[in-house]
Amino acid sequence: MVKVAMKEGHGFVMCHTDKTRECNVSEQGIYVEIVDFSQDQGGQLLIDVYAKHRVWISNAYSDEMSLRHGDCQIIQEPLWILGGEEELAFHERLADLLRDLFVVNAELNNLYKKKNYANPLWVAARWLELLPLTLKQKTKIQSCQSYVGVANVLAEIFDDQE
Repeated sequence: MVKVAMKEGHGFVMCHTDKTRECNVSEQGIYVEIVDFSQDQGGQLLIDVYAKHRVWISNAYSDEMSLRHGDCQIIQEPLWILGGEEELAFHERLADLLRDLFVVNAELNNLYKKKNYANPLWVAARWLELLPLTLKQKTKIQSCQSYVGVANVLAEIFDDQE
């Protein structure tokens, strides 16, 4: 998949498995482009990707290499609705923790060239990229319609870690 994406100069879609749909491909995914490659100490290939769009996926099929293909349509709506000031109380804590993480981890800090700590949606999205979430946690977050819902799930995750 990575080889094909690099050869053809485009990205690919990352999505969950859904056994109720064509080729087990979920109805939504994230279109990503490859940013960088590296290897860990065990020789495992590490791929950094940049998420460009959320997409609806339809007409999925598998090719002779068992790669899945389908039609994608960009989802224009915002991922989460941002509430009023009273709903943003947890944002400062999330932003401060993220800022602290970037200070102590130069590699992560360099990954994000333009930081936007003032934007609650940007901060929440970075945490979702960085945290090792369980499928249950991912599904819970995916069902959130608003920033406050996502912030509550993140608060639960952080509280469980303390």
